[in-house]
Amino acid sequence: MSKDKVEKVKKTKVPAMKAEKKSKLKRFSVESVSTFYEVHIVHAENEEQAKIIATQADYNASKWLGQQISNVRVCDDADLVRFKELDDYFFEGSATVDVGGNLYYLREDGSVNGNMPTTKIF
Repeated sequence: MSKDKVEKVKKTKVPAMKAEKKSKLKRFSVESVSTFYEVHIVHAENEEQAKIIATQADYNASKWLGQQISNVRVCDDADLVRFKELDDYFFEGSATVDVGGNLYYLREDGSVNGNMPTTKIF
């Protein structure tokens, strides 16, 4: 993404959603698997050791190959508890779009998370 486009995205303001419109939105969990092609440059005694090192090391190059959506369903509070147990990092919020087609993020209390970027997707 060009520097100008990044700056434009950063400056995009998220219009406030009307309470009645927001209440009509459902919360969904969308579970997916992302696939990356990665290259690791390592020094090792043999191929087996190189594989082990590469599984633990940062990559030198990476290309995203795609995403497969495995499950979409309405997400309730019990699901959030389960997802929080899956990983040490759990983003406590959600993504949505405004009437202008901009993706933005909400905190669990419904306020806009200004720390996350706003991106035009529609």
